[in-house]
Amino acid sequence: MSNWINSTFRKLHLDYHQPEWMKAVAGGFTEEEARRQVAMFKEAGIEAVEFFAYDHYGHTFYPSDIAPAHPGLQNDYTGLMSRALKEAGLRTILYLNAFTSVHLQKDHPEWLRVLEDGTLARGAWLQHEASQACISSGFLDEYYLPLLKEAVTRHEPDAVWIDGGSWTVEYPCYCENCRKQFLEDTGRGLPLGPMPEPGEELNSPDWLQWRLWRRGQIFHYVRKLVAAVKEISPETLVAENNLGKYFYGLPLMEGGKFVRWLTPKELGLDWLSCDPVHFGANHEMIFSKEGRYQATTGLTYDYMNERFHGWGEWQIRPTTDWKLEMATILAVGARGFFADQPYPDGRLEPAVYRELGAVHEFMKEREPYATGTHIVPEVAVLASLPSQLLGPVAGAEWGRDKHWGALPKSRMDRVDGASQFLVEMGIQHLIYDEATLREQLDRQALVIVPDQCLMEAATIAALETYVENGGRLIVTGRSGLWDEQGRRRQGDLFAGLLGLTRGAVLPAPLHYWQAGDELAGKLAFGQIRLQAWGTALQAEMEGAEPLAQLLEPVEEVWADSRKRRSDWRHYTTVGAAPAGNTVAAPAVTLHSYGQGSVMYLNGDLFALYYLEGHRLIREWLDVCINDIYPRATRMIQVQKPLHVEMVLNARSTDSGEELMVHFLNYFAQKRPGYVIHNEEIMPVQGISFQVATPAKPSRVLLQPENMELAWKWDGTRAIIELPMLELHAIVQIII
Repeated sequence: MSNWINSTFRKLHLDYHQPEWMKAVAGGFTEEEARRQVAMFKEAGIEAVEFFAYDHYGHTFYPSDIAPAHPGLQNDYTGLMSRALKEAGLRTILYLNAFTSVHLQKDHPEWLRVLEDGTLARGAWLQHEASQACISSGFLDEYYLPLLKEAVTRHEPDAVWIDGGSWTVEYPCYCENCRKQFLEDTGRGLPLGPMPEPGEELNSPDWLQWRLWRRGQIFHYVRKLVAAVKEISPETLVAENNLGKYFYGLPLMEGGKFVRWLTPKELGLDWLSCDPVHFGANHEMIFSKEGRYQATTGLTYDYMNERFHGWGEWQIRPTTDWKLEMATILAVGARGFFADQPYPDGRLEPAVYRELGAVHEFMKEREPYATGTHIVPEVAVLASLPSQLLGPVAGAEWGRDKHWGALPKSRMDRVDGASQFLVEMGIQHLIYDEATLREQLDRQALVIVPDQCLMEAATIAALETYVENGGRLIVTGRSGLWDEQGRRRQGDLFAGLLGLTRGAVLPAPLHYWQAGDELAGKLAFGQIRLQAWGTALQAEMEGAEPLAQLLEPVEEVWADSRKRRSDWRHYTTVGAAPAGNTVAAPAVTLHSYGQGSVMYLNGDLFALYYLEGHRLIREWLDVCINDIYPRATRMIQVQKPLHVEMVLNARSTDSGEELMVHFLNYFAQKRPGYVIHNEEIMPVQGISFQVATPAKPSRVLLQPENMELAWKWDGTRAIIELPMLELHAIVQIII
């Protein structure tokens, strides 16, 4: 089956949730208006449009025989839009919400999610009580799948996009359906009391089993979705909003027992798609890190950006923002999916589409250089799927003032921090789950395991073989101390590779890293001890070479020599205490193993860097990585400002191979809050880079300007100067 999503760069999503009290819904959306809008879409360069059939409130926007149409619906919005798009030759994508509805309480209260106190839960972001359907109930088979089949039969879309499904199945439900199924599958009753705080559930076996069981239901739901659509229309493509992210893994559960974690390709979806942006959040950073993972999945993937500051508004952001977001999407191998929101009567703002048309012209010039390309692997960052969902949170877990830092800590900060650091340092990298990394280890020059606490034994064994055969590996913190189900291992499977055995958690919430003489000489501020908040471990050396030591804070900070958490005393404004003289453990070690080498960092520095971006952390990480993977040996070396992002892509052509080096000029304005704008891009001059090529290039061009660039060849590398970077530049190297 042809997946047309891969060759469709410019899609439009029309967000159209309407509460039941809204009047004159689609009142202005006549057949004439539908055709006028579609003509406007074509003028703006849009190739496919997603429009609503069924919303979060549980309303259809066409006359349905199964679900209630919106009480204020005046025209068949879904049908009119579908027909107008097809007449104009544009692809159609049907939007349906899944597990929220304000109408179920009346006829099917037994389908609703029940809280432990017996009250009925709100669905997603709705303000209505009793509006969340339970995945364990008959809702899916008896109501939703028949509705999905009806919508596909009537409107014959090219694709279906399901929302409000997997991402709503995360919290406990005490309905009779859940009680019965959980008992049948596990032999246990549902766990009582509030869910454990992040990091505590590994010590709560009942809750751990429930988390795996609950997430395991999602795969069976997705499989039913896909089967229902394909039964009606095998050629209709299916996506489920937010599935396929590295921090949203799904376990395969059979008979209540854990089997394994599923890769995105196993979910059965035709493409990965998501609206990944929190209200006002940082689009470019989100697209970059998520694209660097989904590029490894083997699936087509797209991301939404939008006209507004946050969902549910009618504002308009700067088109410079849109262009940079779209360029980032292209650079990481994704496809665009711009989001707008009609007014309740179905009308749209023409000015938005005039602006969007200019953005799409900008994109159309660049699309030929993204067609058929893939991101080149060099450095791998491991994102173990269970480590993003279970286990200790990242960074400073206690001891620091609770108001320090505006962002909440999460388990993903470790992977995000590693990617952010590598972006800033201009190091080519991708993000892998465990199964995919094992398949592609032979393509990696360096693997980083950033405190991935839960890991499969098969991955650690594969890394051992990889290093033995000459690979390079960096492991941090508590990586691999738990298995993929969250069970603490009796021994340290990484011990042989690391050349040390990790022991108990050290009592202090922060330590200081003191560089040895050789390492200190490579650091700009080698005489300053690096303050590192977060968990560190005792370690018994078994062949590794220490490069830096871990110093405890001064003894006086403890109220008692037992050094328990309750004995920690607040010292400075945010809780830090100065370094003492006691060496607690090694901080950085290097171990030769077979033909390769392994570095261990005793802490959670990547998470700390993501939250704080501290220059000393960046300098330490830079020097450590250069020790194990020297700059001179890297596939691509770049001299650029920290804020410029580089992504190296490649493709094969009839005449040979081409490299496409993307440069993105991220330049956000100063803002005190969460809303990020890249409205005024300041040009960057004098970027230079070297890239290894299998043969001497025939031409080096700046695209889409088709301008010859100055370059030299040293026998193995092309040395290239990019005279100026404005918003986005593509350097095409033809070999």
